[in-house]
Amino acid sequence: MKSPVARIALMLAIAALVTALVRLMPTEEDRLRAVVLRARNALSSENRPGGPLDALARIGELGSCLTRDIVIQVDVFGLGSGSLNGVDEVRAAAAALPQQFPGLRIQLDEVKVTVDDPVTGRGSFVATTTSDGGKTSGAQEFNLRFRKSEGRWYISRIETVRTLHQQ
Repeated sequence: MKSPVARIALMLAIAALVTALVRLMPTEEDRLRAVVLRARNALSSENRPGGPLDALARIGELGSCLTRDIVIQVDVFGLGSGSLNGVDEVRAAAAALPQQFPGLRIQLDEVKVTVDDPVTGRGSFVATTTSDGGKTSGAQEFNLRFRKSEGRWYISRIETVRTLHQQ
């Protein structure tokens, strides 16, 4: 390539390729949002076989979204209030969900996430749950805290903000 026009064309093509690749790469906010959605999918038993192996896989997936020292404080209308401390307590509670709420469907709306600094983030979402029995929990708003460790984001805290409406 001796022609200056050919060199300029090659440089423009490379710049366009690099720009396209950068735009396709997920942002840190995309990564936070993905952790929230993975946790939701792990908790939801909708359209799942429901066998013990599926339950184990879902509990493992949920655990991979949480810090070891996760704190969950909830006050969910119609279901009660309480707290869970540590990933083992959360896994145990998640294992009981399919029996208590068969066909559990969790809908998340208004998922908002923000990276505060290189290792912490925060977010919020509105959740509505429905089970096969048709019982809906109503809309509940939650706040989240994230922590980054070894290059991956994890949820470190979940807490109820308020009940938005009751069913």
